[in-house]
This record gives sequence, C-alpha cells and structure tokens, in this order.
Amino acid sequence: MIDPANVRDTIPRLQQLVPHMRDQLVGLKNGATFEQARLRYTTTVDRLVAQGRGRRTASRVRDNDRYWAPTREVLDEAMRLEFVERQPLPSARKHLDTHRCRRYQLTELGKRTANHAKTDIPAFSDELAVAVYHAHPYFQRLIRILTEGELACPEITEGDVEKSRRSGRGTEHWITYAYEKLVDDDPSERETACIRNAILTVVRRRFGRTLGNQPTNKQIKEALNDAFAEAAVKINGLSIGATDLKILKSWGSQLRILDQSRYVPGFEGQNVIWIAADIYDNNYFSIQRRTVDEHERKVSGAIIDAYRNQARASDSGLSAPYLPIYRVRAEAAFRCKVTRSLVDLVIERLTMERTPNVGVQIWLHLGTTSQPASEPVYRRGGSRRYEMTLQPCASKGA
Repeated sequence: MIDPANVRDTIPRLQQLVPHMRDQLVGLKNGATFEQARLRYTTTVDRLVAQGRGRRTASRVRDNDRYWAPTREVLDEAMRLEFVERQPLPSARKHLDTHRCRRYQLTELGKRTANHAKTDIPAFSDELAVAVYHAHPYFQRLIRILTEGELACPEITEGDVEKSRRSGRGTEHWITYAYEKLVDDDPSERETACIRNAILTVVRRRFGRTLGNQPTNKQIKEALNDAFAEAAVKINGLSIGATDLKILKSWGSQLRILDQSRYVPGFEGQNVIWIAADIYDNNYFSIQRRTVDEHERKVSGAIIDAYRNQARASDSGLSAPYLPIYRVRAEAAFRCKVTRSLVDLVIERLTMERTPNVGVQIWLHLGTTSQPASEPVYRRGGSRRYEMTLQPCASKGA
C-alpha cells in the first residue's frame, strides 16, 4: 500500500469531481473524441449552474476552446483512476487543435463503472470512492485521519480580526490562538513548529514579510483561516495546503463519505470534519456509506436529543421554541457520524410520522433564521425551511 507520508500527490483542481466524472464516463461508453468530451463538460457546467450546484466562470478564450483545460483534467484523472485507456492529452491550448479528434476509450473497469453511472448512482459513487482512495495518497491519508477522530480547523471572523487590530495584536497572537485550539496543554516541539511555520508561511505568502498596503480584515481573516486549516492537517501528518484540503473535502462530501460543519456544539469557532462511512481494509478494501436504512433509528434519536439540548439552552421561554434546522442537523449528524443530507432525510420522515415509535412530531417552518452560506438549506418539495419545532405525539406519548 502507498505510504502517503512519502509520496507527492497531484490533486486536480476539480471541485465538482463526481458529476463531471459521471457524465464523461457515460459519454465515453462507446468512445469519444476530446472535442466531444469538451462539449460534454460545458453541458455539465450548464446543468450544475441551473441546479444551483455550481457556477460558470468568465472565459478568456474563444467559445470553441472554452473549458479545454478542465476537460483535460477530468480525462487525465479518469486515466489515473484506470477508467480510461492512456492517451496523450493537450498540454497547452496551442496544442488543442491537434487533439480535438483524438479518441478515448474506456477500460473494462471504466465500462463497468460507466454502466453504474447510468443506472446505479450509489454503486457508481462507491466504485469512484475506492478508486480515488487508492489513486490519491493525500485523500487516503485524510480518510485515515478521520477514522481516528474528527478534524477541527479553527476559524475566525472579520470582527475577530478587527478586535485584534484595535488591541495591537498581530501574527503572534494568532499563533498562540492556534496552539490553544489545535493541541493539548503540553504541545510537542513538532506540533509547535508545525503550527508556527504553517501560519507564518501563509501570511508571508499572501502579504509579504513587511506589509505595504494594509490588507483588509476580510483578507486577513481568509489568510488566517487557510493557515489554521493547513496547520490542522499538517500536525496530523498530511502536508497539504488549504486549497488541496478544500478539494479533498469537496470530493468526500460529493461521495457521501465525509461531512463538515461550523455549528457542532462544543467546537465553537471551528469547522469540524468527520467521517460518514465505514472503511473496511481486510482481505477486500471497501468504503460503505452510512444509509438511512441502517441508521434511521439512531439518527432520529439524535435529532430529538439535539433539539431538546438546544431548546434548554435557548432563552425563548417556550416549551417548543423555533430552532434553526441547520444547528439541530449539525449536532445530530456529528453525533451519529453521518452526512447532513442523511439527517435531512430522517427529519423529513419524522415530519411525515414515518418513523415508528419515536413519540414526537416535528414541524418545519419558514421562520426568520439567517442561513449561513456554509450550511445547505433544508428543502422540502423544492420549498425552503429554516426552523423547526418538536412536539410530543398525543396518541403515542412522548
């Protein structure tokens, strides 16, 4: 097996790996040219934008060259995952015309995966997850870290930066802040050096050793949050930057094998990442996502407990206060180590009273809660819901 600590991995800048890989494999089932793959990439981008799951970037090239680079990345990744037979790809846009008509074919593994991509999305996701795990040492290391426990990355706000500036505190203050969040009371020399080096490297890379034009609070916040994330993974033996971590988290979330939230109780001021799958590495390696069928009862109990915990902590004075769905969901998902989307499914079943013998009824409301951008909005039949209440079922007893 590959040792991630001794390998330099190359992670393609493909935030939307799963939908693009799926569409390309389906399109390559009978072989396709690079030009056909490029046009298919464009179609996928348009679909993701229409669904609110992606964005269309401004192009600096002519339309018939558009998205050539990410198309190359998808095909190169498909070859790395052994889904597509090895063929040359354009290394620069000036070479694009000589590759437009080059045909690419699926391997036997690719054909099987393409069939699942068309007819069985869960099976496709499982095969893709295993392929990515074996092909990318950094992704493999991240999963190993999460199987041992959650990964909490400190995060600050622009208000935190402003308070620090007013108090005359600079980089050294934030290094100490990171120590307190990331390590125990007695950090090792390696941990101390790792955190300090990560923060100083990111800050100097962004702003230089001496600050000329003073960066804004927003710029400092973004740089420090990236530095904290980089320090968090490096003290766990994963030498990647914040951008690579964001991509790996995106892949894991799309594959439904990990999730994250900034609203897990007990981790205030931190973005918490956790595993949401079972990893088996005996005679046959597999990654099994946690499903509603297996975890509905446990998740139902966690939702009820989370609501009651947060209701007691609120100052509303009501026996059944209106609580933000995203906060209840984050607590339940983290406690059960499942995805937030799975918790949404269980919440829906609780509102429809499809989960037997729980003794409560959940009601969903539009409410007035301001939804954080990092938390997915709960949708019911296409309509958004932001708040929830919980009442005992009179016929069943609480």
